[in-house]
Amino acid sequence: MTQTATYTVEAFVEDVRAIFASTEDPHAQAQGAANHLKALLAVPGWLEEKLNIPGEGGYGRFELHLDEEYGLPGPGFWLMCSIQTDGQESPVHDHGVAWVIYGVYEGAIEQSKWRWFYKGEGVESTQIKQFGKFIQNDRTVAFFLPGEIHKTLNVAGGRSIVVRLESQKLDRITRYQYDPIDNSVKVMNR
Repeated sequence: MTQTATYTVEAFVEDVRAIFASTEDPHAQAQGAANHLKALLAVPGWLEEKLNIPGEGGYGRFELHLDEEYGLPGPGFWLMCSIQTDGQESPVHDHGVAWVIYGVYEGAIEQSKWRWFYKGEGVESTQIKQFGKFIQNDRTVAFFLPGEIHKTLNVAGGRSIVVRLESQKLDRITRYQYDPIDNSVKVMNR
């Protein structure tokens, strides 16, 4: 009987390291790593084995790999998992000079995209407003490049499990949170 090789977290990490070694283009890096994350998400059961995830609950953030040799804008790319409660959302934010890939392992999240609108674009004064949104279901990936503004919301009707790859561990860089009510900006807590 022949066994079929399965894509592993370790192989994924090596593929991401190779991408960082081969190009400095953030878009090419994010696209390449997103393709590999999609392949990893297609492997059933790998995350439960890696983290011993319970059938219910288990909420929180869990580290899968921190790489101190490769990353953008400097060393420190981080692969992690977030087990989210129903309705859990992030504030409107960016990732500073880093890119981030979101891969839904289980459940569904809504990604809303935001940008500044200026006088002459249908507003009387400068405002941060949503300009699009989409739903990510099981085994789908999406990435946000440096400076892109977005917000996530768990819309699964239960828990969602999201695997995230940060090109630089976000607590190491400056990034911003946006308040669409008063159009203010503040540095996010590290």
